Amino acid sequence: MTLPILHLDDFEKNQDKFLKDLRQIVSTVGFFYLKNHGIDEKLSKKLFSLSKEFFALPNDKKEEISMIHSPQFRGYSNEGGEYTDGAKDFREQIDIGTEREALKWDVNSPLWHRLEGPNLWPTQIPELKDVFLQWHKQTQNACLKLLKAFAKSLNLNDDAFEKLYGRNSYEHCKLLRYPAQNTSSKQGVGSHKDGGLITFVLQEEQSGLQALINGEWISVPPLEGTVVVNIGEFLELATNGYLKATIHRVNLSAKERFSIAYFLGVQLDKDIPIFDIGELAKESTGVDTDPKNPLLRNVAQNYFKRMIRSHPDVAKAHHSDLIEKFSFA
Repeated sequence: MTLPILHLDDFEKNQDKFLKDLRQIVSTVGFFYLKNHGIDEKLSKKLFSLSKEFFALPNDKKEEISMIHSPQFRGYSNEGGEYTDGAKDFREQIDIGTEREALKWDVNSPLWHRLEGPNLWPTQIPELKDVFLQWHKQTQNACLKLLKAFAKSLNLNDDAFEKLYGRNSYEHCKLLRYPAQNTSSKQGVGSHKDGGLITFVLQEEQSGLQALINGEWISVPPLEGTVVVNIGEFLELATNGYLKATIHRVNLSAKERFSIAYFLGVQLDKDIPIFDIGELAKESTGVDTDPKNPLLRNVAQNYFKRMIRSHPDVAKAHHSDLIEKFSFA
């Protein structure tokens, strides 16, 4: 199976066909390639180059921005520093969120206050912050344009999903390096659904990404000039399962792999409503949720459930009072 390709500029040039194709893809396959997205290719290549420069630093220099220093789960994680589906992910990464000032909080504060804060930037590569922020703005714009297309394809107002996106949205990005396989584990990142609304993935030359479609693992190789798009859990919740967040994973291979993942988030102080999508709702089979890993409609709770499972060391250091609350049998 080959994944479909959409051109984002067709949202303006040939809107009826674009929306028809989009609705078909996102209600069935859930994964697709996007071209003509408006993200400058030279800027993306520069961000890849700077991330490689960071990953080539000695470990002690990379650990200067270790996530253990961040209550907001920002910063560097080494291979095996994150867990997915109960097992270690063999990749290293920098987690970056929306750049904001930290809020003062205590155990009685609203939960979302704990997630607002600054990123950790490597002093050895000062250019990384400026290049990332430029890239982030372009990627954000492309994602928000696609979010309007999602709404319009479901016969909603263009700005319907923008009720979820706003002043304290939890946007999230990962700069990623997957090593060449040298252990018995092939898990670059285990099978999972993404959080947020929409995910954009930029890939370089090496394959490894796979999507679970109709019960079969389908390879999603790099395709020049594209980003890979998939749906986040919050759009699945907001459409009561009409839009499916597709399970996916990354397997290690004989060569190292670099990628960049951007997750368009939701306002941290929101609960996810169910949008009225009219007759389309009859085609929905409901939200696909696992009792051991439930999808929670409260945004901050859902993020903490994910982060506590993914980064137990950071949770223990900064949020030990929440560990039992967000542990599910």
